[in-house]
Amino acid sequence: MKGLPVVTIVGRQNVGKSTLFNAILRAQSAITENTAGVTRDVLQKTVERSEFKIPFTLSDTPGLDIENIDEISGEIIEIAFEHLRNSDLILHVIDHKDLRKYDHKLIELLKKDEVLKDKSVLTLINKVDTEQDEYDLEPFYKLGLNELLPISALGRRNFDLLYQKINFFLPDKIKMPEDPYCKIAIIGKPNSGKSSLLNTFLGYKRAVVSDVPGTTRDSVSDQFYFQNHKLEIIDTAGIRRKSKTGESLEFYSYKRTLHSLGEADVVVLLIDAMKGLGEFDKKIFGEIQELGKPMIVAVNKWDLVPEKESNSWKHFKDRMEAKLSILKERPLLSLSAKEKLRTHKLLESVVSLYEKSQKKLTTRALNDWLSKWGGKNKVQKASNRPPKVYYATQVSQIPFKILFFVNDTKLFPSNILSFYRKSIVTEFGLDGLSVEIELRNRNEGKEGKE
Repeated sequence: MKGLPVVTIVGRQNVGKSTLFNAILRAQSAITENTAGVTRDVLQKTVERSEFKIPFTLSDTPGLDIENIDEISGEIIEIAFEHLRNSDLILHVIDHKDLRKYDHKLIELLKKDEVLKDKSVLTLINKVDTEQDEYDLEPFYKLGLNELLPISALGRRNFDLLYQKINFFLPDKIKMPEDPYCKIAIIGKPNSGKSSLLNTFLGYKRAVVSDVPGTTRDSVSDQFYFQNHKLEIIDTAGIRRKSKTGESLEFYSYKRTLHSLGEADVVVLLIDAMKGLGEFDKKIFGEIQELGKPMIVAVNKWDLVPEKESNSWKHFKDRMEAKLSILKERPLLSLSAKEKLRTHKLLESVVSLYEKSQKKLTTRALNDWLSKWGGKNKVQKASNRPPKVYYATQVSQIPFKILFFVNDTKLFPSNILSFYRKSIVTEFGLDGLSVEIELRNRNEGKEGKE
């Protein structure tokens, strides 16, 4: 399909590129032989399966270590490199059992090329057939590679993680030029001021504002520019308790609100300052949290709070955090949509949080942190069998998820995970995000999911 992102497999001859190509396609589309140099053309196939969040074009390039370069082979190399320059993700394949001089050369070529040096490159250490091989990656880290993943293309070893990493590097959707930089959903109970906030952002009356709860029955959206970014703001119908009368209008309003929540890049949960944080606000918070969406909690109608003192906001925050302790880890601010009080600051916070959520931490950086932090950490030393993390890699952005391969998932209670999570947030500047850690025993998930 025209316009799809392109994932390209590259490497020297006979490292298993075509085997990998066929394994991802689940078809015998490329010729695979032990004879080097069988693939001469760039082969392309569309991949559209449930394991991948969007369809993409998968390309298989020829082996590039051609010894006797003539006119034809020189053209093959140039076409392959031009194809790499137009790719969104490069899968660089290296043979775990046969590291050669040209592997080093290809790494340097990828780093020095003015276009390729900025491309996303995932290095696949192929022909890793045993558990011991899987964690023996030190020689490859010494090559200065950032993203390493041990696999076996023939045995489909670690293919579930390979699929996650491909999804991680590809865009969330096939974006057209007119797409907004960021989508913001305003969520909250009826009459919390969502429509007023929408109108304030747009600079004109886009949504009906009324003191009657439930005036907004459908999600209303529009676009505007802030700091040279095109933002889309969505005013959702107020989330309320399920109607006892089973009104279809209430039902579909609720469904559209949930759909808007799923589409959003950042969610603003609006709280009415005059009512404070209620039990139903906490339930809404939980739904957003469960989706792993970047979230800002904004207390609206702050201008109506009577007899404010210099520490009024601090006391208000303290009361909210006492009711819901996780609020201490989320951006929290007061504003007045009607009076345009701190609405500019809210947008600054939205853009900042969105940009944090788009970070892609390299596997190398995560494992460097793991090595340094693990050496200093004394929390686990009381146990006869201490928890151990062998390997860490980021597998998604929303939710922001880090995958740990560990000796035993049962040795990681919530307090230990909390220490790891807080250290990751501090080390990589992820404050305000909901960072998840997924545990996997290192002897699990060796084969791809069918």
